[in-house]
Amino acid sequence: MRIVYYTSGVTGSGRLVRGLSIGNALRRAGSDPGYTLVSSSPFGRLADLLGFAHREIPAESEDRLSPNAYPHSVAYRTLQELKPDILLVDLLWFPLVHFLDELPGRKVFLWQQLDSGFFTIPLPGGPISFDPAQYDLVVAIEPFTGEGPASQVNPLILRNRDEILPRADALTALDLVEGKHCLIAINAHPGDFERVRERYFYLANSGYRLVHSTNYQGGLFPAVDYFNAFDLIVCGASYNAFWEAVYFDKEAIFVPVATRFADGERLIREYRGYRFEENGADQLVRILLGL
Repeated sequence: MRIVYYTSGVTGSGRLVRGLSIGNALRRAGSDPGYTLVSSSPFGRLADLLGFAHREIPAESEDRLSPNAYPHSVAYRTLQELKPDILLVDLLWFPLVHFLDELPGRKVFLWQQLDSGFFTIPLPGGPISFDPAQYDLVVAIEPFTGEGPASQVNPLILRNRDEILPRADALTALDLVEGKHCLIAINAHPGDFERVRERYFYLANSGYRLVHSTNYQGGLFPAVDYFNAFDLIVCGASYNAFWEAVYFDKEAIFVPVATRFADGERLIREYRGYRFEENGADQLVRILLGL
């Protein structure tokens, strides 16, 4: 079965990591042949590290994706070439709106609770709006309040709990000795890591050995593999960082990073104490394989 995961990710590595979470779940289910990630992310090397195919395509403007121009767009030609049996669209609905019906296979939209402005885009020729009827399935990939899809899975996590290194092995891998250790890991916008590193340097005076990581500078990847080495994590309040810390029950300092449509402060306020047992990526894969 050919499954294609399509998203944006011009800054940060978060959306690409969600695709890798699904890829790992497909492997656990014994069904990953033909899985390909398509994005504009500059972090395609992360897919290489985990052994998944990644096609990097440029972010295209509305004039390249209009009803008259889209047949010549890279997005259209790439997805037609890949011929997915299932196309997973992670949030990035608007580039596909004029040709989604032409693409082969079933279409699944991965939904999050975002500012309503994300689902209507003003354009010179008039606004376009997200239409769930274009998809065979719309699935919420995190808990939400208010209106949302009928289908919902737990948050998508890169690793299951039994897949990461035990504490002793994680310490050895990082060349650390037993003690109090803090991971400061930020992968959002360029410059965010440096600001957070400086802001939380004081933790070194509180007895913590600090380990810093950002995917913009190589960093630990997957950072979750080493979580058992750390007694405290300082990370963003973005989807992956937040839900990873919650899933692995880590003591964490969450640092909201300004984004246009996602509200990290809402995540902290409403879901810091939320608990779930099963990785949503495994739940999602069961749904996909049953389509």
